[in-house]
Amino acid sequence: MDHAFDVVVLGGGLAGLSVGAALAGRLRVCLVETEDVLCRHASGRAAAMFIPTYGSAVVTGLARASLEYLADGLLSPRPALHLAAETWRLTDLCDRGRGRVVDRAEIARLAPGLNPQSHDRAFLETDAGVIDLGALIEGFRRELSRQGVIRTSCVPQRIERRSGRWRVRTPGGALSADVLVNAAGPWADGVARAAGAAPLGLSVLRRSLIEAAPPVGVDVRNWPIVKAADGRGYLRPAGRNVWTSACEETPSPPCDAQPDDLAVANAWDRLAFLTGRTGWTPHARWAGLRTFAPDRSPVVGWDTRTKGLFWVAGLGGAGVQCAPAIGRCATDLIVRDALPGDIAALGLTACALSPGRFSAPCL
Repeated sequence: MDHAFDVVVLGGGLAGLSVGAALAGRLRVCLVETEDVLCRHASGRAAAMFIPTYGSAVVTGLARASLEYLADGLLSPRPALHLAAETWRLTDLCDRGRGRVVDRAEIARLAPGLNPQSHDRAFLETDAGVIDLGALIEGFRRELSRQGVIRTSCVPQRIERRSGRWRVRTPGGALSADVLVNAAGPWADGVARAAGAAPLGLSVLRRSLIEAAPPVGVDVRNWPIVKAADGRGYLRPAGRNVWTSACEETPSPPCDAQPDDLAVANAWDRLAFLTGRTGWTPHARWAGLRTFAPDRSPVVGWDTRTKGLFWVAGLGGAGVQCAPAIGRCATDLIVRDALPGDIAALGLTACALSPGRFSAPCL
């Protein structure tokens, strides 16, 4: 016997959770996750930074549209210091971000212990911060659980469209719905193929991170987030320690990502270069997958060829800071075929988010 819903969401990462949570108060929703826990892969391994200038203009808009939600107890303000050896690298940040350019003297005051040879000046992004990832995930889970259904350890065995409805066969029975949301992260193109739809050509890229304790005499607790403006590394204070990465993008199949030895070594090199110190003590290492659409902006919208299939994919490492807005966008597009008014007012359009943008230009 089919278990009937209005919407079945495939994927229990932040993409699927945010959509399911936003939809649950308006439609009958079931979220399906193959793992035994939610957000086991990319979503649960993120550095959880809120940096609106990260990524494309679409990502910036979605991040700013998420700020009100995140600011309600989920966001700890912490400015981001974008270091540059060349002034021209700061031009785009100045145009898109909220903050100011600072010189070496102010950098030394904000983050005592940085290597002065790693930068000439920096852009101080003042509305950045660190997101409580666990609380964000738990909040979405509670919202969805109140009026919807979550099924973990549930592996779809077959996906088909029959008599105008989707049918997802699972070991626990079949689920049927008018709408199928493809929020499967690195597996989204595979889900599309299983549903008889064309993949988008998503790129799945691995990134490795490390946690390290500082040398004696270095206190990072009040440091800003420190990023290289050329994208070649960052360090994020995490209590008394730091999280850091060389920001590599290594192509990977969808999998349970593991840290790469060379990438970890490069992360240590970047940490040493940014700080001018080598006495850091390793605490942990991990890796996650970041999935990008061809233009590196998120995909939120109806498949143009397969009726009833809705994409939420290609969040590209920005899912944590954009999830609240993405959930709202997906919900309004599914329910009333339009973006929320406040999000549209930021200049975002349904076309800029739609998978159809890859086959026809936005007008």
